[in-house]
Amino acid sequence: MSLSLKKITASFVVLLLVALCAVLFLPLAGVPVLSPHEIVTGHQSMDRYIYFHLRLPELVLAFLTGAALSVSGVSFQALLKNPLADPYILGISGGAALGYVLAVVAGLPFILVPITGYAFALISLVIIYKLACHRGVLSVTSLLLIGIVFNAFSFALILVVNALANFGQAQQILYLLLGSIDPVGWQKILILTLLILISFLVLFFKARVINILSLGDEEAFHLGVKVNREKKIIFVVTSLLVGASVSLCGLIGFIGLIVPHMTRIVFGADNRVVIPASALAGGTLLVLCHFVAGHVISFETLNTRLPVGAITALIGAPVFVYLLKKHKLLT
Repeated sequence: MSLSLKKITASFVVLLLVALCAVLFLPLAGVPVLSPHEIVTGHQSMDRYIYFHLRLPELVLAFLTGAALSVSGVSFQALLKNPLADPYILGISGGAALGYVLAVVAGLPFILVPITGYAFALISLVIIYKLACHRGVLSVTSLLLIGIVFNAFSFALILVVNALANFGQAQQILYLLLGSIDPVGWQKILILTLLILISFLVLFFKARVINILSLGDEEAFHLGVKVNREKKIIFVVTSLLVGASVSLCGLIGFIGLIVPHMTRIVFGADNRVVIPASALAGGTLLVLCHFVAGHVISFETLNTRLPVGAITALIGAPVFVYLLKKHKLLT
């Protein structure tokens, strides 16, 4: 399906407006409901504090994480020529989580935590890719199976490390495994924003190259693309997106699987359009999932709420099975 430039522009305006409304206005809802008047005029009011220091940072973080995971899903699906590729399913998120856990237990400063997650995400990608290739040919089935096994292996190592952690570190690890978005300071969000923005811009300007690589290595080579160099750059940048998002929000699955398919249905297969559209759509979807987990399906009497990773899994698991059936990988 191909849209005209006018329709694409209109669709992006709608996506942008929906994203802004979700991030800016959803923090007003919940318990307690916040007063817009108090937020604007009451400089010392509790509503203003809750809005700017608790709820808004959560939703900004959710948007950034959803955008990062969605764009990474677009890149993996295009380069691996696999419609089921997703950092969570492929085991790359599990590798990033292992790096995060080791950094936390080692007591590394915050700035080194996403870097460690990124390094482990990249190492995981290389290992899984190499294991799934047989005589230079990448098997989709092997890729999925090895990703599942690699995730299980990573989780086992995380549990071993967790046994050595103190109580505070163990709580951090638990939230990581559940996939939770909690209030964080604006300084941490700024660091994450810079990492994601740099990665996004690189992938956006590489979108034409990604289009060509999705045709196959031989075709890309004949079209003048330096295949190995470009693949390495894109895989490295995509792993940075995964590592950065996992370092703050933990393991949130299926966003990178669902959103690229949604955007391709609307915008077609051109990654110059799909990448920015997926960033907006994925960010908005995770914001909505986080709001549902925190305020719609919550347990006030137990003083707890559902992790956002549970909501994305409830949505994504049936979609994953549907895609397996559609592509005849499940019989």
